[in-house]
Amino acid sequence: MYQYSIIDALMAGVFDGDLTIGQLKKKGDFGVGTFNRVDGELLIDKGRVYKIAYDGSVREVPDSDSTSAAFVKFFKADTVIHLNGPGLTYEKVQEQIKHVLNPNGIYALRISATFPTMTTRAEKPASKPYTSLPEHLKHNQVVFELKNTKGICAGFLLPPYLARTNVPGFHLHYLADDHKSGGHIFNFTADALTIEIDRAKGFTIENNTNAEFSKVNLQPDRGAELKKIE
Repeated sequence: MYQYSIIDALMAGVFDGDLTIGQLKKKGDFGVGTFNRVDGELLIDKGRVYKIAYDGSVREVPDSDSTSAAFVKFFKADTVIHLNGPGLTYEKVQEQIKHVLNPNGIYALRISATFPTMTTRAEKPASKPYTSLPEHLKHNQVVFELKNTKGICAGFLLPPYLARTNVPGFHLHYLADDHKSGGHIFNFTADALTIEIDRAKGFTIENNTNAEFSKVNLQPDRGAELKKIE
């Protein structure tokens, strides 16, 4: 797994980065992240990079766009799990996945299904001077209650030892097959899912190269704040 910047920097308000989407694609063809100014949710699937914006729109982005935080890998499933309901929830799916995977592993997850309900969010872009991410989300987070969509959930299941660099536990973004909706996943329901799993051998972190990264205070532990917004 490759990641640009760390989650604590994003939490602290480092909302700009210098890594272009074109450069990010060279590091992986699958993953999640955000864009400069935290302008929406980023999802990469099969090498194509999508932005889910605060107005609910979805578009493929040009290579010239940039990211302030992204987590990617070249996806090749080594395990496939099929879960059948009825009445599967995001929480139940997490329990089932954790039951069969080693808690110390780093996993990329691609979940495909038809979702009777799907709750997601996307952020409005920030303006300088930037606040922290939790403060920004208080007034600039838009929540979508999607009904009867079909699509994929993309992201990672990461172990606790990656805390402060990344999001421990599950971190998934959603993209509908018709490319008309998506976002950062809070909850969903489904009757049947296909879960493709790719275990990573390790991870590489590239620090955010924007000048603000050198100035930000990364001493505080922001784990409690992160749980509230994830």
